[in-house]
Amino acid sequence: MLARGRSIRGAMAEDGREPRTSRWTARRIAFAAWAAFLVVLFGVAFFGLTSLAIAWFGTLEGVAGPVTEVGYGALIGIILTVGVASQLRAPERRIAGVQQAALVIPALLIGSALSADAQNVEAAAIAFVGVGILLLLHPARAEFLRRGAGLSRPLLAITVIGAVPSVAYALEMGAHAQDLVGPPHHVQRLSTMAAMAVAIVLVGLLASLKTRGWRIPAWSAGVAAMAFGLVSAVYPDHPAAVGLGWGGAALAGGVLFIAVAEWEARRPAT
Repeated sequence: MLARGRSIRGAMAEDGREPRTSRWTARRIAFAAWAAFLVVLFGVAFFGLTSLAIAWFGTLEGVAGPVTEVGYGALIGIILTVGVASQLRAPERRIAGVQQAALVIPALLIGSALSADAQNVEAAAIAFVGVGILLLLHPARAEFLRRGAGLSRPLLAITVIGAVPSVAYALEMGAHAQDLVGPPHHVQRLSTMAAMAVAIVLVGLLASLKTRGWRIPAWSAGVAAMAFGLVSAVYPDHPAAVGLGWGGAALAGGVLFIAVAEWEARRPAT
């Protein structure tokens, strides 16, 4: 038996093909390295995560200021970067993190269309390449388009209700961007705010589908809404803010969404 095993391994070596376990290990290493690279790229180099901290020390200059900085951080830092970062541990059980990150791409394109501005198309292309490679290397990539374990009606209901003001906000930011007279990067900021509102709705819908690792998009959508609501309440007069009332509603909605998600995750299965 031992000799036979050695002969099989020898035959494989002569054919020039690596054992399946070696190929799997190499792919897994490449996947982890690429995921870590994307976290650094989007979260640090592109200021996705750092903008969430520095936003509170910024000054208002036209539409540039704390609210648009937090909006960018919610989109690129919380939804995109956190979705990718979730893959650094047990990715087989967390395909929802990749799905969440991928939803940033259509959100950016929709925001660009609403704003009649193509600046974020480049950002969408970068995200498409980065997340696309991550998906190709993913150990559970076959689950990317599969349905989830079931539909969460409470999470779906909260998302649909929240979608009404979110879509209205995205349309408002798009119209404001089209009418804005100022530096091109200010127009891009408003396009990004529209994309943020769309992305929160899309990620909320994803969480309600309960694909594997669905608590990741549940928390991401909730925290993104809370961050935007909080900064709008603190800076209610900012051009991209929704004011104290709607800011408080967004903050409360994010807390409610996370609370319902955790209640569903912890209740006994029926």
